[in-house]
Amino acid sequence: MVIIKDKLKIKILENNNEILPLLIRNIGENLKVGEDVALVRFDAYADFLAPKAIQADEILTLNNLVDSINNQCWILPAVYRGLLKRIFWFKPPWAHQFQDGFYQLQIGKCQQTGQLKVASTLPYFTSNCIYSSIDKLSNVHTVDIYISTGGLAKNYSATKEKPNSPIYDNENESESLDNENRKKIKLSGNETNHINAQSSTKRVHSLDATLLNQLLENKQLLLDIDLSFFSTDDPIRKQFDENEYEILRYVYTRIVQEHSNAEILQYITARLSALEQIRTLMSEYLTDPKQDQPITIDNPYLSALIAIIRHKKLDWKSVHDYGAQLSDTRPPLHVSSEGMILYLLESMAKVIESIEKRPIIITIS
Repeated sequence: MVIIKDKLKIKILENNNEILPLLIRNIGENLKVGEDVALVRFDAYADFLAPKAIQADEILTLNNLVDSINNQCWILPAVYRGLLKRIFWFKPPWAHQFQDGFYQLQIGKCQQTGQLKVASTLPYFTSNCIYSSIDKLSNVHTVDIYISTGGLAKNYSATKEKPNSPIYDNENESESLDNENRKKIKLSGNETNHINAQSSTKRVHSLDATLLNQLLENKQLLLDIDLSFFSTDDPIRKQFDENEYEILRYVYTRIVQEHSNAEILQYITARLSALEQIRTLMSEYLTDPKQDQPITIDNPYLSALIAIIRHKKLDWKSVHDYGAQLSDTRPPLHVSSEGMILYLLESMAKVIESIEKRPIIITIS
């Protein structure tokens, strides 16, 4: 007779946001005092956004958050609940939302809005309007994030980035919009064109097995595998040709270049106003029975985008939600060959094999 001890728990999920209630119920309730969870994840998407549909206080009290968060908003609520303190994100080569490196984020409740915000001026956070200065946050939680493309490396080193050094550049195939093209359009008198402003951050050039295991000491381990790590689809983007997609990006993408807190907050206020203006105009021109109404908008790119959505009979709300989350790089999209999938499988296997700690649960979505 074979006796099986300590079965490994594996959960197959449809969506990433289903991980959060699982983390709360199956892991969080069983943690000892002073104990927390480290997350090792394989994914093409950062998923470091904050939910806007609920207040920070609700994150602490609601045990079922699936209906209130989307796939890109499940990690920070877990940090805010004190469950996650350390994250290791292994991403495929075509994922450029963040550079490889070490990031320490401070997440808390915004005293002005009551929503979850992040004290980071990275374009990923400012363009999604979830930035707040640290002095305006309460109940602050800190999370250490280690990002590595592909897998582990043999050596580990860290350097200090220069304050004005761009977080993305052409060498890593970031596909950033150039500044000249940005000058072609303004959505309102208050919104200006922007380029990257990167505060000082430590870049981790490589992460080896020894360091990984040291950082996992005294942590419970959650292993999350998203299949987008191997091949990444983008259903919204695939509905546009290249020229149409650039029009979409011109409408939505604004990168903050200001350095002071007041200037960044002014940018966010202008961006929120612009996004609301776009949504209002889309609703006006793309909601029945006004589908045939002539488009009379001063903004030529928004007018063209509305015409494209109307002609292709697309879901304008889905397009708007997609556009509102665009930052200075395109979302990941890559249909992998069999060879690439095998390469990434091998890379993932090497990482998992090198981890000495047994995960308390594995999620696959």
